[in-house]
Amino acid sequence: LRQVLYAENSPAHPPSGEIHRLFDVPTSQKLRALQRKLEELDATHPGAPPKAMVLEDNSSPYSPHVFVRGNPNNPGPEVPREFLAVVAGANRKPFRKGSGRLELAQAIASRDNALTARVIVNRVWLHHFGAGLVRTPSDFGLRSDPPTHPELLDYLASYFIDEGWSLKKLHRLILLSNTYQQNSDGETRYAQMDPDNRLLWKMNRRRLDFEELRDSLLAVSGNLDLTEGGHAVDIVGEPSSPRRAVYGFVERQNLPNMFRTFDFASPDTTSPQRFSTTVPQQALFLMNSPFVIQQAKNLAARAELKSCSRPEDRLRRLYEVAYQREPDPDELKLALRFVAAPPREPDETPDTPVWQYGYGEFDEAAKRVKEFHPLPHFTGSAWQGGEKLPDGQIGWVLLNATGGHPGNDPQHAAIRRWTAPREGKLAINGTLRQENEAGDGVRGRIVSSRVGVVGEWTVHQGKEPTAVESVEVKPGDTIDFVVDCRSGPDSDSFSWAPEIQLVQPYPDNSEALEKTWDAKDGFSGPRETPKPLDAWEKFAQVLLLSNELMFVD
Repeated sequence: LRQVLYAENSPAHPPSGEIHRLFDVPTSQKLRALQRKLEELDATHPGAPPKAMVLEDNSSPYSPHVFVRGNPNNPGPEVPREFLAVVAGANRKPFRKGSGRLELAQAIASRDNALTARVIVNRVWLHHFGAGLVRTPSDFGLRSDPPTHPELLDYLASYFIDEGWSLKKLHRLILLSNTYQQNSDGETRYAQMDPDNRLLWKMNRRRLDFEELRDSLLAVSGNLDLTEGGHAVDIVGEPSSPRRAVYGFVERQNLPNMFRTFDFASPDTTSPQRFSTTVPQQALFLMNSPFVIQQAKNLAARAELKSCSRPEDRLRRLYEVAYQREPDPDELKLALRFVAAPPREPDETPDTPVWQYGYGEFDEAAKRVKEFHPLPHFTGSAWQGGEKLPDGQIGWVLLNATGGHPGNDPQHAAIRRWTAPREGKLAINGTLRQENEAGDGVRGRIVSSRVGVVGEWTVHQGKEPTAVESVEVKPGDTIDFVVDCRSGPDSDSFSWAPEIQLVQPYPDNSEALEKTWDAKDGFSGPRETPKPLDAWEKFAQVLLLSNELMFVD
C-alpha cells in the first residue's frame, strides 16, 4: 500500500511539474498565474538572495544539422561540436564532454587563441583613447582595417594573458604609460603629418559618456552613492536615485529619451562601440533638467564651501571640487563679479492655472458668481476647507477629479473654475450626476464671466447632460461650474467632470496649441513655484555645464 501511494512511478505520486495536467484548462491557467506571481515575488523581493542565470547541459547531447535554406524540416549534413576552423586550424578535435559548452569556453579563452586577447585589449584601448588600435572593434577579419600599431597590440595581448587575464592590471599598464598621460593639444607640425592622430602624438579629447557624465555630476555635488551590488534602480524618475549609473534599470522596449539624447547604445542590438554626437538637445537638457539643477544646488551647498568666510576662498574651493584646480586670476575676477551682482527680478509673474478649485455664492440678480474663494487644503486627491471634513468654517465643500460636494448653504457653493488662456468660441460637454435618494438633490450652473449663466440643471437621484453648444471667451475670462445644495447639504455628493473644447480659435492659426481641457485629466494639487537659483547656485551650474567637466582633456 505504501508503494502504491508513495513510489516514484505511482499514479498517486505524479511529478510536481506534471500536476497541472490533472486539472481542467481554467484551473490550470489559474495555477500558472499564481505560480508566476510566486516566481515574480521570489525574483524581485528585497530579501530575495542573489541569483545567477545558469544553463544545465542535456544529459543526452546530440550533434545538430544544417538547416537547408533555414528550414528545420529539411535538415542537411550533421554539424560536429567543434571549435572554429579559422582559429583552431584543420586538425581541430570534436568536443567530447557534454554539450561542449565548457570546452568551447576553454578554447575561446585559451592561450593558443590570441584573437580573444587581441579583441579585449583593443576594446579597452578604445575606451581609453576614443579609438582602438584596430578601428573596427567588432571585425578582425580580412575586410577590417589593419591595426595602427600591430606590435603594441600583440604585446598588450601577451601581457594580458601572462597576467592571468586581469583587466585591472591591463588598465594600470595603459594608464601609467607616457602615451596616456600626454596633453591633448600637441604640436602643430605633427598635425600636418598625422591629422587623425593615428600615431598617438597627443591624447584624444573625448566627451564623457552618458553614465560617466551623470556620475560625475553626482560626485561633484557630493551625492554619489558608491554602494556596491543590489537590484537595478530607476535613475531617470523623480526623485532621482544617487546610485551609480551602472545600476540603472534599462528597459529595452521603453528606453527613456534622455538615454538616446546622450548616445546611449541601443539595447536591442549588438553595439561594438558608441558613436558620439553633438546636438542641441544635449545642451537644452543640461540647462533645464531638474536633475542637473539639483546637482548645482547641492554643489553650492557643500559644507566645505559654506565654511569659507571670504568669497575668494569659496570660489577657489568651488573650482577645486569641480575641476581639481584653482581658478586663474581672470577667472577669479569674473566669478567674483558674477556672484556679487544684484539678483534680477523675475521677468514675468506666474501664469494663472487653467483649472482652479474654490467656493462662493451665485448672485441670482446679476446672474454672475458673486465671490470666488480658493479652497485652502489639498488632501492629495481632493480640495476642501481643512484637514477634516466638514470644516469648521467652510463646511462640506469638496472638489476632486470627478466631482465633489457643495457646502452647507448657497453661499458656499462648490465652484470649479476654468480660465481662458486665449480667445475663441467654446463648446462644453459633461454629465451632472447625483445618485442618493435622500435629500433634495443639487443644482448645477455654468456661468461665464462675460455673458453670465449659459446653462442650469437640477438633479436628484439621476443625471443630466450639461451641454453648451457655443460660448465666446477672451483671454482671462472664466467659466465657472457651480454646484449648490439647494435647501440643505444632506447626501449631496455629485459627479461632474466637464470637457471644454475650443471649436473656433481666434485668430484661426493656432493648430499647435491646446484645444481641449478635460476637468478630470486636468485635476491637480497646488502648483509648486520653483525657487530661482541664487548667484552661487547659478555659478555652480555654469561650472557643471562647461566643457572642462564634460570632456576628458
